[in-house]
Amino acid sequence: MPASEPQPALASTGLSQGSWSELARRWSQVSSPLRPCPEDLQRLQAVWRQSLATPLPSRRLEVLVLGVTQELAAFPWAGEFSLTCTDANEEMIRAVWSGDGPSRRVLRANWLKLPLADASFDLVLSDCGVNVLGNLGQLTSLGREVMRLVRREGRVVMRRYAHPSPAESLHTLIRAIETRTVSSFSEFKLRLLLTLSAEHAAIRVGDAWACFQAHFPDRQNLATQLGCSLDTVNSIDAYQNQDTRYLFPSQFELEQAFAGFTFTRGPAGSYPLAGCCPVFALRACLRSDECRGIRPVDEA
Repeated sequence: MPASEPQPALASTGLSQGSWSELARRWSQVSSPLRPCPEDLQRLQAVWRQSLATPLPSRRLEVLVLGVTQELAAFPWAGEFSLTCTDANEEMIRAVWSGDGPSRRVLRANWLKLPLADASFDLVLSDCGVNVLGNLGQLTSLGREVMRLVRREGRVVMRRYAHPSPAESLHTLIRAIETRTVSSFSEFKLRLLLTLSAEHAAIRVGDAWACFQAHFPDRQNLATQLGCSLDTVNSIDAYQNQDTRYLFPSQFELEQAFAGFTFTRGPAGSYPLAGCCPVFALRACLRSDECRGIRPVDEA
């Protein structure tokens, strides 16, 4: 998965090969918040470093990225580190991965059952990977897998999409388009998915496309209102007739799925919709009574 336009972690979750090709072809048209911006990378680094109980070890760090997120793969996480990126879809790897090297590689594998040794990573990274799983059962499986992979003093650091409070209505979103207070098509698309999933944990992307068709029939006018190209708006067609579901778990559901970890909440962002894109760090609990609640980053 390149960055965080929600895409399935598993090859079996629904998008056809043709849809993968379409997503890869249009990836340059995707912007924040559907892919991590420099501020997100700084927030991820900040919550990681501030959640650590001790300084980073002097040895080379082992870093795992769930997906082929270009921004995560290119970021200097430490002075010396080895990077493994993993994705289940060969089409996306070919389209996005810039190539293996002496200290970087890509692995085609299912996130929920990775062919990697126990306790082999100091840092596990994901940009909205929790949202690309179709149900809470898969989210729990991901929690178990990253628990297996991260070292005792390691961390799991993620950005995720979360519902705003209060939830936004479709009427409010339409009004925001009309008053030109939506910054980009990527912001609009995430707001649409969050709005339609407000009453349910997950949203079928084919249903999101149908809603888009019903409420935004004049695509050229929408492109004008958003200040983007018609081709960018047409990228929504990758969702047409797709059964893929994107999950937007509550904080409680997230804590249940990652029950063996303590949470540290990261710093807030300043860009549009940053409030719906929190970052957090996970540390494996050393005692059963540790796994209670979330600490702000300044208490880590």
